[in-house]
Amino acid sequence: MKKNLSLLLAVLMLLAVVVPAAAAPRSGTPKPYRWERTRKEIPSYTDMVLCYGGSSHRKPFAWTAERFAPMVSYMDPEGKEHWLFDSFLCIEFQMGSYSINLGQHLDSGKREQWEELLDYWLGDPATGVGALETAVATVAERLGTPSEKRKVVMVMPDPIIYEYYSDMNSPTIYWGEVNGREMDFSKAADRITAYKWYIDEVRRHFDEADYKYIELAGFYIVSEDLATPGDGWNPELKRWEEVIPSVAEYLHALNESLAWIPYNRAAGYTRWEEMGIDYAYMQPNIFWGRHADYTWSRFFADIKANNLAMELEFDDELLARNAGSEAYRARLRAYMQGARDNGIYGTKPLAYYQGQDTFYNLATSSAAGDRAIFDELCQFVLNNPLRKQ
Repeated sequence: MKKNLSLLLAVLMLLAVVVPAAAAPRSGTPKPYRWERTRKEIPSYTDMVLCYGGSSHRKPFAWTAERFAPMVSYMDPEGKEHWLFDSFLCIEFQMGSYSINLGQHLDSGKREQWEELLDYWLGDPATGVGALETAVATVAERLGTPSEKRKVVMVMPDPIIYEYYSDMNSPTIYWGEVNGREMDFSKAADRITAYKWYIDEVRRHFDEADYKYIELAGFYIVSEDLATPGDGWNPELKRWEEVIPSVAEYLHALNESLAWIPYNRAAGYTRWEEMGIDYAYMQPNIFWGRHADYTWSRFFADIKANNLAMELEFDDELLARNAGSEAYRARLRAYMQGARDNGIYGTKPLAYYQGQDTFYNLATSSAAGDRAIFDELCQFVLNNPLRKQ
């Protein structure tokens, strides 16, 4: 009997080694909402316009349906109306006197500033994301429902390690709580927890709002560089390798995208795919003409070598009311022509930096120079070959 029992125990022990137990569900695995589950892949978008808002220093302050309208549709010179941008980035880098972006010389943003940003974009149906829904709905009354919902990409504040960004002697426990537990941003796990809390607050809003014409398509890394050991300035203050891959994994489990717009040759521009980022658009930084070593030949060589997309840049400097504006309009034309000549137009998604309100200012201007560049820019967006694929 003892011999048989010993044999049975030996067999059971062998089976335990050879046949592993069924894997337990991973803790923290997100549960997608119905609209996320129905997606077949990570959302894609071709032409994303940047909309800055949230901080009290912005003028005008609120994003209304009227401000969104010229970016939602375009009336061509023949009087025919067209759908225009397919995606809108809701972006901000500070909230009043608090930074929500690494590198700003302000006190680091706390949970209350993150909540203020959420309330700005999501809290009032007459402004922010709600106003975008209204603007699209208004055009749909004339053109019919678009073939796809307009995409919304939401900025994610940086979980800054130190309460005073570059002071490594300042507290790392300052941000606030998640589920009753105080976050310590010296710990990567707590920075990831803060990210997930924010992501889930945005997702919950979109689920409850159940918009007809717009949808949440993903999130955006607000830091314009991703410094990691051996790459970039002061990586010990940032430690992006500790958090971004985990955040990307979390988003991908939800069928949400992750986007990023680095400045010209910013830290991480050669490693963005390793981080799990889906769409990375590098800034040429040529519109303002401040860097003699920023050339179109180098820029296009860089983005082609690293599989990057491109950001087009312009601001109020190109408005005809400003002295020297023609030079800035010529630079914007060089952006568009460069994208065409280098095979980016029609093969890579594009992002559009428009300063604070330049697109609206162009759309409402009666100056001939403004109308000309406005029509060229809208036709560039409208005829992007990538939209037809």
